[in-house]
Amino acid sequence: MSVIALPRPEGVPAERAGWLALLARRKVALAGVVTVAGMVVVGALAPVIAGDPDHMDVAARLTAPGRAHWFGTDDVGRDVFSRVVYGARLSLLVGAAVVALSFAIGLVCGLVAGYYRRLDNVVMRVMDGLMAFPAIVLAIGLMAALGPSVTNVIVAIAIVYSPRVARVVRGSVLVIRETPYVEAARALGATDAALIARHVLPNCLSPVVVQGSFVFAAAVLTEAALSFLGVGVPPYVPSWGVILAEGRLYIQQAPWLVLYPGVAIMLTILGLNLFGDGLRDALDPKVRGLAGDRQRA
Repeated sequence: MSVIALPRPEGVPAERAGWLALLARRKVALAGVVTVAGMVVVGALAPVIAGDPDHMDVAARLTAPGRAHWFGTDDVGRDVFSRVVYGARLSLLVGAAVVALSFAIGLVCGLVAGYYRRLDNVVMRVMDGLMAFPAIVLAIGLMAALGPSVTNVIVAIAIVYSPRVARVVRGSVLVIRETPYVEAARALGATDAALIARHVLPNCLSPVVVQGSFVFAAAVLTEAALSFLGVGVPPYVPSWGVILAEGRLYIQQAPWLVLYPGVAIMLTILGLNLFGDGLRDALDPKVRGLAGDRQRA
């Protein structure tokens, strides 16, 4: 049965129902949503579906996957399944926190730079300076200064990716601030704060929301890379990057040590990217217009 034929739920605006229906029709986007939702469920239920990730059974070290240990054990007898499940919780926590913090920084900088032209050059030159460094190099430098901890990983990665959010916001604000309805509100005496809160900010959120899915994916990947290099979370914290770093020494003897965390990273990044692509199409007015034309035809 076609999703379009279903009645719109009461209380859901027509525009929102339209892009939700468009998102639901795209199987690739739905696959991304299901993958990410599965990772979220696994991370949230980690204490229920997995045992203690730090419990060591030296007698069972480097045991191949089987009934007792679904993903096998590592070099000190820790259950790899438990560590991968708890790694999902950490990666999703870091990704969500990075998105929130980078959005807070990027929105403020982008709004200020785009709306107040006299501050544009100053703010964006700082953003350009941060973007001049490769993301992983800048993150390593920040972690070297801050020290290894989950909080510092979140701060470092958020600083790395906030300039990208700021540039997207600034580009949208530069267009929106010149639109007739903003000029009309300004002519009626609306303050800058009111213009930004009521007109500018709500209309520049769509591209930022799409950017958020890709920032989330980049944050998960960067956290794993930092932990793999030994400058991310402390070694005792179960992280996909830490598991990969510990398992690389036994890759020939016990390939499952790098296989399962690697697959978990791949599925998470793939799911987030597929969801971001679908969300971008769903929020694009041109794509929604084409879908509406097809429906009417």
